Amino acid sequence: MSEKPWIIMTLRRTGGTSLTSFLSKVSSFPSLQQEPFNKNRELGHISKDFRESNDFEKLNAAIDSALQNRPNIKHCIDVGPMEVTQALIDAALVRDYYFIVLNRRNEARRLASLLVAQATNAWDHEEASEIYPKIVSGEIIPTPIELESVGSLVRQNAVAMGRTLTLLRNREINFDWLLFEDVYQGPNSVEKIAQELASRIGIDVNEDTPALAEVFAPGGQQSMKIARYVENYELAVKRLTRLCLQ
Repeated sequence: MSEKPWIIMTLRRTGGTSLTSFLSKVSSFPSLQQEPFNKNRELGHISKDFRESNDFEKLNAAIDSALQNRPNIKHCIDVGPMEVTQALIDAALVRDYYFIVLNRRNEARRLASLLVAQATNAWDHEEASEIYPKIVSGEIIPTPIELESVGSLVRQNAVAMGRTLTLLRNREINFDWLLFEDVYQGPNSVEKIAQELASRIGIDVNEDTPALAEVFAPGGQQSMKIARYVENYELAVKRLTRLCLQ
């Protein structure tokens, strides 16, 4: 099959950053900044304009223009207006994108990781390398988790994923369904899974492709090792375990 541009629709803390980095390196299409519709990102003004105007026609036109060159996109559906996700799906469908939905089987663990990231303000390996030692030394005190917000966080994320899947199904869009645990913790290596995914997109990747070793090198943020320094973390996990369907 001929190569297609791709769009990853995901939630935060699913391993989408590494997967996006790899696919961006091997794709023939240009790639936008990761999560480009978020605040202070290159297309963040589109989300901001919609919040202020509630103008659907203007939103569709802006996203249609942003996708003219068929750039690759990683989009977090739990950030920003759902209308942006809908307009993005419609614009990508017209341009024959390859759709990927990346989720995590253990929702409670994903949200626990999200809460730690919010409390420490460490969102990737580089930030964690700088911030975590300062937390351990006491130089930085993480923001306590607001237990009252845990329930609404669970509901908001469930609604975001449910509505996204409904939009894809209603439009009869075939999509690649990936789970964090299968990609990063399953019996097959992440390199093999990434290579097979690239092939389905129409990208020729072999085991010697440099991007495989560069992006999926051993390591990681190890956010759970710092969790004990976050006030209310254990109580938040108990609530997440009760509220999330595993």
